[in-house]
Amino acid sequence: MNNRNKQESAIFRKLVQINAGRSFLANLGGFVCVVIMLGLANVFCHNVLHTDLLFALRLLIVAVALYFFVPPLVLWLWTGRTSDTQ
Repeated sequence: MNNRNKQESAIFRKLVQINAGRSFLANLGGFVCVVIMLGLANVFCHNVLHTDLLFALRLLIVAVALYFFVPPLVLWLWTGRTSDTQ
């Protein structure tokens, strides 16, 4: 096995670990739950602490979307399925 195949295999294993065998619907559900929690945290900070977190909230939502949707998309394009199971 040459060095390039080892690197591709390591990247593939890391993507499988990040996705943890979740399907697209599981990733979508996790994304929705995290976005709801971030929204509730923003409401709490706005009403109780009188602090506006919209600047950080946008960045966090983009980061969460990348976490939940990029690894399964890459796995799907690479192998034709979103998890390491048949």
